[in-house]
Amino acid sequence: MARFHSTPDGDIAFTSEEEASRDAEEKAWADGASERATKAAILSLEALETPRRLAESVLSDEGKAWLTANRDKIATERGKL
Repeated sequence: MARFHSTPDGDIAFTSEEEASRDAEEKAWADGASERATKAAILSLEALETPRRLAESVLSDEGKAWLTANRDKIATERGKL
């Protein structure tokens, strides 16, 4: 499917070089989907470790177990990169 530049004079079709360049950009974006998803998962898990959660982990065995489990999940996600 042809792509176009919108100009005041109307649409102008991409050249073959512009098409190839855009195809490469789209492929690079698609190829990076897994890495972006993994990084989002890491950020989500790291955000769970609030100052309150860290304080709780110091005070109770349950908190320490939660923190250890969460950090194990983070390590698992980082291992995917």
